[in-house]
Amino acid sequence: MADEDSNFDFRFPLVIIKTSRGKSLMEKLSKFRFISILSWISLFLMPIFSLLAISILLLTASLYLSFPEVREIARETGPQGALLIPGLNPYLPIIYGWIAIFIGIVIHELSHGVIARAVDVPVRSSGVMLFLFLPIGAFVEVDDTKLDSTSFKKSGRIIAAGSGSNIVVGLISLLLLVGVVNTMEPVADGIPISQIVVDSPANLSGLLPGDIITHLNNIPVTDSDSFSDNFDSLSPGDTIVLTIQRQSVQSDHEIVLSSRPDNPEEAFIGIMRPSVDIDDSLSRYQNGLSISPNILVYFSFPSSDSYSVPFSSSMQNFYTSSLGSQYTILTNLLFWIWFINFNLGVFNALPLGPLDGGQAFKRGLKSITKNKISPNKIDYISRLVSFSILFLILSMFLLPYLP
Repeated sequence: MADEDSNFDFRFPLVIIKTSRGKSLMEKLSKFRFISILSWISLFLMPIFSLLAISILLLTASLYLSFPEVREIARETGPQGALLIPGLNPYLPIIYGWIAIFIGIVIHELSHGVIARAVDVPVRSSGVMLFLFLPIGAFVEVDDTKLDSTSFKKSGRIIAAGSGSNIVVGLISLLLLVGVVNTMEPVADGIPISQIVVDSPANLSGLLPGDIITHLNNIPVTDSDSFSDNFDSLSPGDTIVLTIQRQSVQSDHEIVLSSRPDNPEEAFIGIMRPSVDIDDSLSRYQNGLSISPNILVYFSFPSSDSYSVPFSSSMQNFYTSSLGSQYTILTNLLFWIWFINFNLGVFNALPLGPLDGGQAFKRGLKSITKNKISPNKIDYISRLVSFSILFLILSMFLLPYLP
């Protein structure tokens, strides 16, 4: 068992470690003036976060209703695609996803406790949650009795601090991500190879996805046009020499061309290019913050194997960085910390029942009406709004299966 300052609760497969030691950290952080300022900003921005979350849900529902192809993609992904759970969500990598979710939950809960102490609301306990021996989150227990008796200016700041801190952490990660991406540049000018046809001449000669063709028969090729100008005059059976740049290594490959499966008279090599130009993919991220109306579009695509993301597994071999080869770990980690914290912050702002947004909505309504509406009516309005939001969320799982 633990010492008197902590308490272990084992409920297989969860382990809850409750301790009062986190209080000292909250006390120290609560003394910083900028923390109090951020809590006020979070309170004023929470309605905006809430409207943004509702807008995203309505837009998604509209896309499902209007475009059968969008419903088909959602069906192929499955309902788990809407869950931020590593291992279940096919787009969310286990390691990066786990780290990002853990950071997001810790920041969220810690923020509640810090602002509670800043406004003199007691924190009963705090601790961490483990899945067996793997940390998966944290919790902070604020004194509910004191919270209910305090003004909305204080309780609202405590409640809004979680979502606000997630948004702040997400935006900081996004800025750092753009900074790291700005250290990247293409390995070489040439024709990038994204896929190799099995048993093709390119495959048999040892070419790999991630290679860049820089020369064809010692003639530089910088784009598709310059490659085609030299390749289109060749015939099946001709021997060519391709100069390949593979990260820092350059090599020549002698290749005997075969015939195209759909046209035996044309030469065939068996390479495929990425669907997005490597310069465009990189510049989109390097310049994305200056394209403010599209920032969420550019930076909210899952990074795992997307050709639109320069540090994804499909694109990362085409680039180098002054930070060294480990830049891919840093970029992916920063991306998922941004993505998950932003989504946690926005989702928790929804005016839904036990979520932060639901609590803020109910307490805010009571504060605004100044007891002109009975508690029963406030409860009724809150439940009605919660059920409406819940219906909208459930539609995300049901609409893809419309005929």
